[in-house]
Amino acid sequence: MSNLDIKKKEQEIRRLQRQIQRDSERLRKERTHRLIQKGALLEAYFDMRDSSIEETEKVLNIIAHEVKKIREQDF
Repeated sequence: MSNLDIKKKEQEIRRLQRQIQRDSERLRKERTHRLIQKGALLEAYFDMRDSSIEETEKVLNIIAHEVKKIREQDF
């Protein structure tokens, strides 16, 4: 393999690494945005703006239990 071939391969590797990094960053940003949206919905629908994380978790545990019961009845 010539030096030119090696340099081209190295460039291709760097390009692929940058693409992987961009994809990873895009996925992270999408997840962050989705989590923020869901948190905003939780605050709005359940009036939880002033609730602590622990209080929110308790409410979600209750709701999750009820949702599981409903899903089990549907199937």
